[in-house]
Amino acid sequence: MLVIFLAICTIGGFAQNIDKINDMVKNGELDKAKEGVDQLLTNAKQQKKVEAWITKAKVYAAIAANDKFKTLVPDGRADAFAAIKKAEEIDKNELVKQLTLESYKPIYDLYAGYFDLGASQYNAEKYEDALATFQKSNDVSSYIFSRGWGLSQLDTTLTYYAALSAMNAKKEEEATGLFQKLADANIGGKPEYVTIYRYLAKYYLDKKDVPNMQKYIKTGQALYPKDDYLPLVEFDYLRNQGDKKAIYAKYEELIASNPQNYEMIIDYANELFNETHVSDVKDRPADYDERIVKIEDLYKKALALKPEALEANLNLAKHYFNQALFIEEDANKIKSTKPEDVKKKEELKAQVVALCDKAIPPFEAVYNNLITKETLKLSEKSELKSACNNLAYCYDRKKDKAKSDFYQKKYDEIDSRK
Repeated sequence: MLVIFLAICTIGGFAQNIDKINDMVKNGELDKAKEGVDQLLTNAKQQKKVEAWITKAKVYAAIAANDKFKTLVPDGRADAFAAIKKAEEIDKNELVKQLTLESYKPIYDLYAGYFDLGASQYNAEKYEDALATFQKSNDVSSYIFSRGWGLSQLDTTLTYYAALSAMNAKKEEEATGLFQKLADANIGGKPEYVTIYRYLAKYYLDKKDVPNMQKYIKTGQALYPKDDYLPLVEFDYLRNQGDKKAIYAKYEELIASNPQNYEMIIDYANELFNETHVSDVKDRPADYDERIVKIEDLYKKALALKPEALEANLNLAKHYFNQALFIEEDANKIKSTKPEDVKKKEELKAQVVALCDKAIPPFEAVYNNLITKETLKLSEKSELKSACNNLAYCYDRKKDKAKSDFYQKKYDEIDSRK
């Protein structure tokens, strides 16, 4: 009876100690709670009890989360995590029972606490600290998942922010490894997750690892078909290879898959424009005539998306204007007075006028856009002068002297503007 009585007293004393420590935690007396649980665990018998270690986990986790008391231990969450593991080592079933009664809060608090601390460090631009903290949160996350207590094998949000921390800390290899975990799981959905594929595509471009570069561009574009950056990585690669046909084919592919991409359309048009509009006939591409049609079509597609776009209007107008100049040169080379040559010259001049008719509306759109501005940037002055000068030319060829003089006068006044 005496032995039984002593056992009851011991159990009762243990329960009272645990209750006191829990009350201290509730009352914010975390320094006293720490002293209490530390003292409790100096007893060899108490060290064999799961509840004692869970209590330590709760006390130390609370200390780590409290600004006033967190300096009591270097990393309270690490000690708390170790206490949970110790409890599992003693009696896994009892640990699960105890955690279930608290909806697994003691272990989930460690996971969330590390994550919140990592986020705070990241926002303060302490990227190396954030990376280390996110890795600790991931250790807890992996532990929770491996025990079947919830979460997932790949903690997407946690891994993403760990990768961003590594990237900003200039830890390239760690960032790449973390981003790859996400990419290989086809993580997408959120707009910011496109960073995963952008980073990997650029990383492997720089490493000259073409298969991996193409792999992550392809995966990224499948998830983010309207992204502007991923195609640029591939264009960089193709330009380094000097493969113009491949570049044009890629433009065609991307525009076909996203016909609303104004920037892609205008870039393609400008690239063709610069390589097609050369003054020396011998330097013109063999498919010059086909390109002329293609360039016009691309600028019109761009303007269908953004009718007021300054660049598209100006370059379409120049596209017509350049052709007019080239044809006029050809006409001026005809000196013969033979009827067939005179006829040919007149036909060429008519083509010049027809091209001027096409160039005038987009040039005037540029003029109307810029002329009303109170102040002009240097580039805008240049664009306005170009529009006025070319409009003066076009109206002159149409034999409209009044309008030609009007635009010439406007051209002369531009340099005096602010």
